[in-house]
Amino acid sequence: MTIINLLRRISLKHVRYQKARTIIAAFGICLGVASMVSIDIVNESVLRSFEESINRVAGRAALQVTGADSGFPEDMIDRIQRVPGVEFALPIIETTAHFSEGTGRSFMILGVDSLQDHQIRSYKLTDDGADIPDPLMFLAKSDSILLTKKMADREGIRIDQAIRIQTVQGIKTFYVRGLLNPDGPAGASGGDIAVMDVYAVQKVFGKEGKIDRVDISFLPNGNLDVMKERIQSALPEGYYVDTPMGRTRQIENATLRFRKSMGMVSFMALFVGMYLIYNTVAISVVQRRKEIGIIRALGGTRGQVIGLFLGETTVLSGIASLLGIGLGIVFAKLTVGVVAQNLTDLIVRATVTELSFSWSNFGFDAAIGIAASLGAALVPAFNGANIAPISAIRSLPYSADGFLLGNKIKFLSLFCLLAALVTFLIYMGAGTSSELRSSSVIFTIIALLLLGVSLSTPAFLKLFMRAFHNRVASRFGASGRLAGLNLQKNISRNAVAVAAVFFGIALSVGSSGMVHSVRISLYEYFDSIISADILISSGNSLSMGSSASIPMPIAMVKQVEKIPGILSAEPFRKVYVNYQGRRILLEMFDVAFRMKSCPFMISKGSREDMIRLMPGQDNIVVDEGFAVRHHISPGDSIMLPTPGGPRRFGVAAIVVAYDSDAGTILMDINTFQRYWQDNLVDIVEARVKPGTDLAQVREAILRRFGSERKLFVLPAHEFKEEIRKILDRMFLVSNAVNIISLIIAGFGIIVTLLASVLERTREIGVLRSIGMNRSQVAGVVIIESMLLGAAGGLLGAATGILVGWLNVEGFFRIDFGASMSYHIHVVSIVFAMGLAVALAALAGLYPAWRAAKTKIVDALAYE
Repeated sequence: MTIINLLRRISLKHVRYQKARTIIAAFGICLGVASMVSIDIVNESVLRSFEESINRVAGRAALQVTGADSGFPEDMIDRIQRVPGVEFALPIIETTAHFSEGTGRSFMILGVDSLQDHQIRSYKLTDDGADIPDPLMFLAKSDSILLTKKMADREGIRIDQAIRIQTVQGIKTFYVRGLLNPDGPAGASGGDIAVMDVYAVQKVFGKEGKIDRVDISFLPNGNLDVMKERIQSALPEGYYVDTPMGRTRQIENATLRFRKSMGMVSFMALFVGMYLIYNTVAISVVQRRKEIGIIRALGGTRGQVIGLFLGETTVLSGIASLLGIGLGIVFAKLTVGVVAQNLTDLIVRATVTELSFSWSNFGFDAAIGIAASLGAALVPAFNGANIAPISAIRSLPYSADGFLLGNKIKFLSLFCLLAALVTFLIYMGAGTSSELRSSSVIFTIIALLLLGVSLSTPAFLKLFMRAFHNRVASRFGASGRLAGLNLQKNISRNAVAVAAVFFGIALSVGSSGMVHSVRISLYEYFDSIISADILISSGNSLSMGSSASIPMPIAMVKQVEKIPGILSAEPFRKVYVNYQGRRILLEMFDVAFRMKSCPFMISKGSREDMIRLMPGQDNIVVDEGFAVRHHISPGDSIMLPTPGGPRRFGVAAIVVAYDSDAGTILMDINTFQRYWQDNLVDIVEARVKPGTDLAQVREAILRRFGSERKLFVLPAHEFKEEIRKILDRMFLVSNAVNIISLIIAGFGIIVTLLASVLERTREIGVLRSIGMNRSQVAGVVIIESMLLGAAGGLLGAATGILVGWLNVEGFFRIDFGASMSYHIHVVSIVFAMGLAVALAALAGLYPAWRAAKTKIVDALAYE
C-alpha cells in the first residue's frame, strides 16, 4: 500500500465527489500566489524598463556626473575633459516637454552636442540609417528636432512638418528634421523621446549656460574605480559621479515603499488561503474517518495517512500555484500602468512597454504557496493519523475537541500577542537611528498581532455565540435559535471561517485607516504651507517638481499680479540636490511673504525664528525626516552643494513635511536665486481680492497666457482633488489585494457551511418532516453565515484599528521620519462590518440552496 496508490484510488474519488470544496480551496491559494506574482512582475518590469532606458541613453558612457536638477555650469565639461584617461566628456540635458496640440502627451527631450555626441551614442534615421544629417546645419538651426518614428506615427507627424511644443519660454514651433529608428537612445522611455541640440534646449528651457549631466567615456584600458576617483576629486563638493546603472537606485528607493506594503498585503492574502486549506483538510479528515479507519485496519501506518492528506494538499496547491502564476500575470498587466503613472506623477518618468519577469521568482512564489498549504494541512493530517481504527470505523459525528480548542492553541495565541507587545516595546525604546526602528520590525509586529488574534477566534466565537444565544437569538425566532445552536456545536471548524473573515476585514480597516490618516495629514500640511486661492502650473496639473512638470520664468509672477482681480502672487520652486549620497528635495518660496499667511507645522524652533533668520539670508529650514537622519537641531549648520561650490547654511527651524522620504529643505527663493542662478518657478500661487469670483479670475489668467503657453489654473479645492486622485492611484493595488482577501474569506465560509449542511442532512430531513419549510431551512443557513461574518467582522474591525496605526507608524513615519496623527476612519469600519455580513450572507446562498432542496425521504435515509 503506497502513497501513490492511495492518492490514485482514494483521493481522486474523493475529489470527484467534493468538486466544489476542492475548487474553492485551490482558488484561495491561487489568489494568494497570484498577488505575490503580480507584485514581483510589476516591480521587475518598472526596474527593467528604467534600466533599459538608462542604458540606451547612456550609450558608451562609463560614468556620469550630475548635480542639482536646476543644472550646473557648462564649464565643468572642460574640467572633466582635462582629467587624465577621459576620452570624451559630453553635455546632456534631459527635460520634459508637451505637445501643445494633438494628444498633448508629454515626452522627454534629450539635448546633446550634435557635433560630437555620435562618439558615445548612435542615432539611426528611418530613411538611410545614417547618423544625424549634416550636424553643422542641425546645430545652426535651433528650431530643429528629431522624433522617434513610434511617436511621430502616433501623433501623425511627418518629416519637415512644423510642430508646436510647450517649453519654459511658452509654446514654440520646431521642425522635424528626421525620424529615428528605435535603436539606441530612441528606444528609451517607450519611444516617447526627442533629440535636440543641447544649446537650443538651453535657450528654450531656461538653462542658459547650464547642463544636467556630463556623460564620460574612457581612453582604452581605463579603470572604472580609478577614473571615478580622479573625476570626483576634480569636481567641487556636491557633484555626484556614478555609473549609469547607479541611477537605478533612485527608482529602487522610489518603489521600496510599494514593495514593502504590497509584500505585507500579499502575505496576509496567502495567510487567509492557509486557513482555507486548514479548514478543507480538517473537514476532510472528519468526513473520511471511516475511510481512515479501514486504511489503518488493513495495515496502513500513521505516516501513510499523513502522507495521503499531505499528498492531496501538495497536488492541489501545486495546481493552484501554477494557476496563480497565470492569474498573477493578468493582475500585473492591469496594475503596472498604475504604478508607472504614480512614479511619473511623483518622482521620475517611468514608462513600461512590456512585462519583465523571472522564472526563478515564479518558482519561489509557487514554492511559498505549496509550503504554506502543507503547513496549514499538517495539524489536521496528524489529527487524522492519530484516530484509532476502531473508533474511526464507527460513523461518529464531527468532534469539536480538536487542536483549535485545546490549551495549546490558547498558549500559542497568548505567546504571539505577548511577542508582538514585547517587539513593539523594543521598537519604541530603540533610538531613531537604530536598525530596530525599521518597517520590517513593524511588519513583524503586525504579523504577530494578526496571528495571535486569529488563533484566539475559537474562544472569541464561543463568547460571541453565547451572547447571541442569550440576548439576540429569540428575535429571529426558531431559525435564529437553531442557527446559534448549530454554530456552537462545531466551534473549532467555524472558528477557522471566522479567522478568514477576520484577516480580510483587519487588512481592509487597517489600510483604510492609514489612507484616511495620510489624506487628512496631507490636507493639513498643504493648508499649512499654501494660502493661495489659485495655483498656476505648466505641463502638469500639480507641477510639484514631478517628472511631467515644465517650469516657468519667474517674470510670470509679476505678469500674474497685473491681472484684474489678483491681490498678490508668489513663486514656488522645487529641485533636488545631492547631499551625502541622497537626493534631497529643495523647496523655495518668498519666506517673508508666505509667513504672513501660512502657519507651517513647526516641530522645533518658532515662526519668529523663521521670519528673523530666513528671508534673503543663508539660513534654511529642514523637515523632521532630514533632521532625524542627519542628527540636526535648530542652530546647527550644514554644507549644501551649489553650482558655485559648497555653501554653509544655518538651520533656523524644523518643520513637518511629507514631500520626500529622503528629506526636504526649505529656503528663501531669493537666497536660492543668488547661489543657484536659477530664475524659474514651478508654481505661481495667486491670491484674489476679497469678493472676486474665482472662475472669472481663472478665465482672465487663461486669456492672458492662452496664446503663449498651456497652463493649468487650479483653485485650491481642485488642487486637493488632484492630491486625492493621486492617493487613490497609490493605494489602488493594495485595495485590490484587500478585496482578494475578502473573497478568499467568503470562500472559507462556503466551505464551512457546505460541510455543515452535509453533516446535518439527516437533521434537516427530520426538521422538514415535522413542518419546517424550505425557506426556513435556507434561513437557518443564511443566519449562520451572517453570524460567522459578523463575528469575523467585529474582531477584524477592532484589530484593524491597531493595524492601521502600526501602518502609519511603520510605513510612513519610518519612511518619511515625519510626525503623523492616526485618524480612525469610522466610515470604513462601518462599511467593513456591513461588507463582512453581506459577503457572508452571499457566501451562504449556495449552501442554503443545497440545504433547502434536500428531499425528506433521502435525508432521513442518509448516513
